[in-house]
Amino acid sequence: MNKLITVFLLLLSFGVHAGEVIKVGVYEFPPYVFVGEKATGITVDMIGLMNKFQKDYQFEVVTTTPQRRYKDFDNKKFDMLLFESKGWGWLKYPVAGSLAFLKGAEHYVALKKPGRGQAFFGDFKNKKMIGMLGYHYGFARFHAEADYLKKNYNMTLTDNQQTNLDLILNKRGDIAVMSKAYLNYYFKKHPKQQAKFLVSDKPDQIYRHTALVRKGLKSITVRDINKLLQAMKTKGVLTPLWKKHGLE
Repeated sequence: MNKLITVFLLLLSFGVHAGEVIKVGVYEFPPYVFVGEKATGITVDMIGLMNKFQKDYQFEVVTTTPQRRYKDFDNKKFDMLLFESKGWGWLKYPVAGSLAFLKGAEHYVALKKPGRGQAFFGDFKNKKMIGMLGYHYGFARFHAEADYLKKNYNMTLTDNQQTNLDLILNKRGDIAVMSKAYLNYYFKKHPKQQAKFLVSDKPDQIYRHTALVRKGLKSITVRDINKLLQAMKTKGVLTPLWKKHGLE
């Protein structure tokens, strides 16, 4: 009997420790998320820190894709996203956005050539653009539909940021739109490559990363997320993660 009571108390203790399970959708968005056999990246590291910081919630990673994330959200495969913005196609969905916790930006990247300077990014006419499937870009008025981008901006779309830089290097496109965070990651990993690229001073867009939380949940609200992120900020928990990856 004593053994049964001990097991029961252990299970009860484990249940309290685990907390409410909150499923967080993640998709290929280097360096925030790299999707492979197991998702890795800044977002996954942040989720790990969130789990260590408190015991009320157990945040779990659910992989999706940039294009499929809206349908998966509708099908309730996950209830929350990090490093997201309501302006990225979420305005008609029942989500609430947290306070911004990090700044990010997208910049234009071209092959560096003699005589080519910042003026090259001043006009996109007759230039072949390169971007990511499912992503929203400022120069295209935040449209993400593949057919629209191909028709109106002669845009090649892939599912890999490394591929897009390779396309520029191989002269199969003129301008790629890249996140500043990914460029920092790539140039740190391949420092000799940086001299081959011209990066725009002017960003395509500047955004402030937020968490999006499904409205109407009993388990967690956007107010709860704001409190958690503010507490982590106050304790300096996230600062080492930002510094590690050169984020602002």
